[in-house]
Amino acid sequence: MDAIDEVRRYLVLSIDRITFPNVVVVGDQSSGKSTLLEALSLVELPKGNGIVTRCPLILRLRHSDERKVYRFFDKDRKILLDETNLNMSQYIEQETKTLAGNQKNAVQDFIELEIENPHMRDLTVVDLPGIIRNPLEDQPANIHEQTKDLINKYISEEGYLILCVFPADVDIATVESIALARKVDPEGKQTIDVITKSDRAPDPNRLIELLQMDKHDVRHLKLGFVTIRNRSTYENISLEDARKREKEFFNQHPAASVIDQNRLGIEALINCLATLYSQRVKETFPKMQYEIESQLRKVREQLSKLPPCLKTNEERLAAYNELIDVYVETILKVGLTDSNHSKHTSMVNSLHQNFIKYRNIIRAQRNELFTDQYLLQVKERLSKIGGEGLPNFLPISILKELVCEKLNQLWEVTNTLTNDCFRATINQLLQAESDACKDNFLFLKIVHIFRAVSKSYIDETRKERYDQLRALVELEQNDPYTINTYYMDIIEKYKELSIQNSTNKTQTAVAKIIVLGDDDGEDLEVTYKTWSVEDQSVQQMLISMHSYWQMITKRYMDYVTLAIRDRIVFSICANIKQRLRQIPAKKDYKIDIHEALSKDFATQNRREKLEETEKRLMKASSTLREAEKTLVNDD
Repeated sequence: MDAIDEVRRYLVLSIDRITFPNVVVVGDQSSGKSTLLEALSLVELPKGNGIVTRCPLILRLRHSDERKVYRFFDKDRKILLDETNLNMSQYIEQETKTLAGNQKNAVQDFIELEIENPHMRDLTVVDLPGIIRNPLEDQPANIHEQTKDLINKYISEEGYLILCVFPADVDIATVESIALARKVDPEGKQTIDVITKSDRAPDPNRLIELLQMDKHDVRHLKLGFVTIRNRSTYENISLEDARKREKEFFNQHPAASVIDQNRLGIEALINCLATLYSQRVKETFPKMQYEIESQLRKVREQLSKLPPCLKTNEERLAAYNELIDVYVETILKVGLTDSNHSKHTSMVNSLHQNFIKYRNIIRAQRNELFTDQYLLQVKERLSKIGGEGLPNFLPISILKELVCEKLNQLWEVTNTLTNDCFRATINQLLQAESDACKDNFLFLKIVHIFRAVSKSYIDETRKERYDQLRALVELEQNDPYTINTYYMDIIEKYKELSIQNSTNKTQTAVAKIIVLGDDDGEDLEVTYKTWSVEDQSVQQMLISMHSYWQMITKRYMDYVTLAIRDRIVFSICANIKQRLRQIPAKKDYKIDIHEALSKDFATQNRREKLEETEKRLMKASSTLREAEKTLVNDD
């Protein structure tokens, strides 16, 4: 018990959330709770009509050589109360007003007393406000819900003993506190029903039936029923005299001959509770040790994630360089080149999907060259220069004009691809940044610097690639030219097809030709029309245009995809890392890393609180380990 009390002093229940063994006393209003607790604690408590107990009252009852009463406050601060010059009932009532105010509502803040006495058994009880069904004029309309919620909070704690108090002159079926206890303890393993005011029982035999639990309307509890005779609120009798009178009462009661003495009277209840409480303490030890060690691990884990105290520029610079490595290895590389075992789509894969869409769009645009609409467009342009040259000579000016129009179309889709890929890169880094370093406090303090540098580099790289790819399109806008034999290979295939169809010279026919596609091993089937001899110039222009455009898109698509992939995947990590390394040397740079990594008060306060909690938990853990050795030796 001493070990439990010592551990309790080390811990802050609202923060550490460690479960201690307690006896929770619940009952309806005017059920006799207060006089019962007076008999247990030997302390005068407030009594009267209405809601007297408006906040939890924790009473630590401890056996000691001399009587002392202490009031406990936060952080184990306690004061010795002078019972000689202090009316305890009035003191508790005044402290209740301090916590709960003058309104007749119930609050969760508690008053905690420790009573040491030579005639007392070790026990900790929690007195809760009585349940009020019908509020008085000066009570809140929801006082019933307030008291029920407060009771449910306490009786739901694992390992607590529940003392359901009700008077002998009420129907047990109407006692609401019993119904609440049944919900949290349906098997009746941790509940004791206490029948108060036994002298008012209308039928002594009914009292015996409840104690024996042998009727169908009586709930069977593993811990059973106990009955007591209370001291009346208005009786001018001492606690000692009340206890003597109770013994005489039960000696003459019919129950004395059929009910065990350990179920009759306040002494029996105290012995029962003390024995059960001692058992619960021993049972609680392992669980309490586990909870404390678990909390200790969590606190140490939180401490380990706090940024270190960087007092000098050298320490801040070293930490900054370490963070660069973390950023590059866990965010840039993972976010751009790795799928993390298929947990997310890597940037490499995302780029590949965009490139495939880009290729398909260009193919669709190329197929427009053999549509009827495009045919009419070419015929119209050729008709405007008729007679300006020999019929069998290809007008280079028309071919250049047609190529330039398709180049504008090609640039639009290329520009869209470039913007989409670099925008997706920034989004991918932001997501990787959020996933990888959300618990690294030091990184979170400086991540805005890394983010700004990365975004700046990516924007610059996008502009650089934009200019390069635009320049290539402008090169193609000069007179058509190539030394690549791929162009002539396609022309020759068309000529072979033309010879095969030479027998059909007077009517339009549909012909197909298989030419090399954009990818190795893939063929592209092109459907076009053959025309009369008068339209040979149109057919020649279309064949030249398609062959030349096939070659342009083939070489341009390869360069575009390689150029974008290089900057986003292969060059970005090294270049961003280099820029981040250069920041401390740039005095005119808009970001000061020393200021960003300097100590902040919020982190320092958090560290101090965690360190304080760690010390308390370590003391509590050590106390429990020593107590466990004592228990083993005693056994």
